[in-house]
Amino acid sequence: MAKILMLCHDQHLDRRVVAQAQSLIEQGHSVRLLALAFDASTSEELTPEGIQLTRIGLSHIEPENPTYRSYMARQYRLNDILNALANRYPARTAGFQKGFNLARRFNWQLYRALLLLRYRNRQMHDPLPFRQAFVSHGEKYRADIVQVHDLPALEAGVELAKSWQVPLVYDAHELYPEQRSFSRPQRRICSAAEKAYITNAQIVFAVNESIAQEMARRYHIDKPVVLTNAIDPPAGFDPSARYDLLREKLRLPASRRILLLQGGFAPNRNLNELVEAMAHVKLLDVDLVMMGFGDYGQKLQATAHRLGLIGKRVYFLPAVPQSELLQHSASADMGIIPYPHVDLNSYYCTPNKLFEFIQAGLPIIANDSPELRRFVDSEGFGLIHQMRSPRQIAKAIDMAFQKLPHADWRLQLRNKRHFFGWGVQAKIYLTVMQDLFNAADKVLDEDNSSTQKAASVYL
Repeated sequence: MAKILMLCHDQHLDRRVVAQAQSLIEQGHSVRLLALAFDASTSEELTPEGIQLTRIGLSHIEPENPTYRSYMARQYRLNDILNALANRYPARTAGFQKGFNLARRFNWQLYRALLLLRYRNRQMHDPLPFRQAFVSHGEKYRADIVQVHDLPALEAGVELAKSWQVPLVYDAHELYPEQRSFSRPQRRICSAAEKAYITNAQIVFAVNESIAQEMARRYHIDKPVVLTNAIDPPAGFDPSARYDLLREKLRLPASRRILLLQGGFAPNRNLNELVEAMAHVKLLDVDLVMMGFGDYGQKLQATAHRLGLIGKRVYFLPAVPQSELLQHSASADMGIIPYPHVDLNSYYCTPNKLFEFIQAGLPIIANDSPELRRFVDSEGFGLIHQMRSPRQIAKAIDMAFQKLPHADWRLQLRNKRHFFGWGVQAKIYLTVMQDLFNAADKVLDEDNSSTQKAASVYL
């Protein structure tokens, strides 16, 4: 059985990462996962799925860009000057310390100004600061296979795999360089890094067909293997049951029909426009329930309050554990994915909620994009409609609830949901990885044989 070292720069472990690791463990392989901690210290734990998890303390994350290195060089020089003056003129140490503090603050402001000049982005600094932290922590866990989840850890994965002469697997969770939050210089840095390192991977996975095709085109590689963000229903979920948790929590009568938005509350997802759309929805028995997490939820609630919708046509609930999510999703009448096309990732998106809605048997309204059309429209799971404004979103909601065949959508979901579960994807994942497992077993057998021969010679 193989030892797999996984690298992932997330703090909240992505469901996709956990699912892959769990599938490996169920086959008898061992998985060590390096992810980021929530504080400065590094810690280790064993997850309920059996993953050996090392969380890298944030104090170990050190940017390696030239701007940061120059900043630190100036800081070390200031330290040397302070120490030299204090040793030579001890009576003046307090004055030297004040001057040092002023110079240190100036150095920090200069660093921030130079970062802004380098990246043209006030919100983010070095987009790829993790190489050193992952290499220094990962080198103690020698493995038979290194698997990297997303671009920020790819360089470190390449370095570790080369040092151990083992295969590298790259799982691209998105088109990482195409994030809207990046400036053009940051996108160029990320694109150059992905282009430089992706050819070192023996296997590349992508989350959907459109992203796989785009990666093959831009990096001149074989098309990555498509592995979707599918989910299997938890043991306690009954696909044939009719749940009503949302109405119970909100004390809504059975006559109210529920449109559900679940997941993270964040800008650039058409969520504020979705709230505004409820002021234009003509069907007066349809309510929007937004169940999720994130500070942006405060803005959404403020918008709903301003429009006089909160507690009337728009309701908010906190996120629930994954083990309870499908029961809550199945309590709605329709789910919505309104993400706008603010970047290529959004245009090609297949978010987690898509597969959660499918497994919950919940018909879907989604913005018109290639992958959502592939799943929602082509499979008969709901309605695709352009969502460029609150009025367009409202029109889609009215059409979905009033004119189109809910029963047919639910029937298609009931008949096809099995094909969109993780069980199917796990077979694809393990089959593609099998050659690497076989190679690892062969190396282990050769090592054992060499050890036995050495022992017999010694005896």
